Amino acid sequence: MDTLQNDNQVDLRRFAGQFPTGVAVITTADNDNKLHGLTMSAVTSLSLTPPLFLICLNNTSNTLTAIKQSGHFGINFLSSDQANICKIFASKAEDKFGTVAHTFGPAGSPLIDGALAHGECLVQSTIGEGDHTIVVARLVHTEVRDVAPLVYHAGKLTALAEAVPA
Repeated sequence: MDTLQNDNQVDLRRFAGQFPTGVAVITTADNDNKLHGLTMSAVTSLSLTPPLFLICLNNTSNTLTAIKQSGHFGINFLSSDQANICKIFASKAEDKFGTVAHTFGPAGSPLIDGALAHGECLVQSTIGEGDHTIVVARLVHTEVRDVAPLVYHAGKLTALAEAVPA
């Protein structure tokens, strides 16, 4: 049996990577209307009543700073043909929105065109834990398309195989 050392990030990433997840891009605009965004898989539906989601961002993230300023953000679940968008928002590029088509939600969050689904959230609370901040937010706007999702598993982007009946 492998044992996880407290600071062994390689083991943690390898373990966490075994759980297939959808790919999300979190987007927002700061108080100066500069757009920010990043790719992440740490997105969780928290509550149905009220409709809450949580996201976890590194404490040094510019996107986290912008979310704290604006009080809102978009969750964009990418479709299987948007691997290039995933890579753009996973980068440290200054202008991630320059080549990515988007519109704005009612609260002002940029929402990525062609996404499987996107929603806009209003921040309810933040909780600092370790090197990340947990942001709890109320989902206030959604749009869903009937397309295949982009999936992340074991360090690779992929699409779902044919669904297996439950």
